[in-house]
Amino acid sequence: MSEPRRITQQHREDFWRSCGWSPDLPAAERRTIEELWDDNSIDLAEVFGW
Repeated sequence: MSEPRRITQQHREDFWRSCGWSPDLPAAERRTIEELWDDNSIDLAEVFGW
């Protein structure tokens, strides 16, 4: 199995924004989205057309 591609912070934030993330959210809400959508989850979502 190949290593997952490296995602930039900008790419993460762009994806998270599509899930309701914003730098203005309370820290706990931001963390919830960030933890739910880690790099591997983002990769898989995009492979399946998110």
